[in-house]
Amino acid sequence: MTTTPKSLYLIDGSALMYRAYFAFIRNRLINSRGEDTSATFGFVNTVLKLVRVHQPDYLAIVFDTGRPTFRHEMYPEYKATRQKMPDEMREQIPRIRESVDALGLPLLETDGFEADDVIGTLAVKAAAEGFDVYMVTGDKDFMQLVGPHISVVDPMKDATFRPEDVVEKYGIPPERITDYLALTGDASDNVPGVPKVGDKTARELL
Repeated sequence: MTTTPKSLYLIDGSALMYRAYFAFIRNRLINSRGEDTSATFGFVNTVLKLVRVHQPDYLAIVFDTGRPTFRHEMYPEYKATRQKMPDEMREQIPRIRESVDALGLPLLETDGFEADDVIGTLAVKAAAEGFDVYMVTGDKDFMQLVGPHISVVDPMKDATFRPEDVVEKYGIPPERITDYLALTGDASDNVPGVPKVGDKTARELL
């Protein structure tokens, strides 16, 4: 008799906070004390919806620490072009962390590493131990880890990416995503690619 694998959902809390904040950028939510609550409201609502719809067996929320990582040591220009976090968002971080605690959910973070690194490491380890893992994020970098027991869930688009979905969206399988990003670079992280190689050329080469 076969048993259904337990599900583990790993939420990129830092990315979700950003997306929640900017989702309300044109119609910010302000409480009676004049405080912006957009990121907090969007964050908590998304987590509650995910729990309600997917009913995970296990769930954890992973955050960046805000401190430099090993990537900054390797490449000082890493993310150097990123705009500073808006003050209205930064002020909500303590409230968001309190919300995670109030919901009784584990919050994970590790100095020297991004939330991406923690999520990826846990996903691979858990999948090897028989879990079905769902990485909750809109970051395309995670597509490289998609496999038989690892999927990406984009909560803002209500989309789940399995190996065949990665091929349909990017024209290449998950195991070639790393090569694809190396060729094209990543403007959002200020990481250069191969000169004159864009999306179309990269796909053709791969």
